[in-house]
Amino acid sequence: MKGREEKINEIITFVDRYKDSLASKTVCARILGNRHIEIDDDVIEELKHRLPRSDEEELEACYYLVK
Repeated sequence: MKGREEKINEIITFVDRYKDSLASKTVCARILGNRHIEIDDDVIEELKHRLPRSDEEELEACYYLVK
């Protein structure tokens, strides 16, 4: 079983690599609260700050989306 930090890193790597994917946009909508966000370096940085503060259920949902 993967640890929390490893899951966070995998989510961020996926979103950074596949910025235009539906999964990436859904992760950003869940964590950042903006469904129509244009994913760029600033958004990735914001994810890096907010994902560690998300609860376990939210983190698991995002991880499931990118795996």
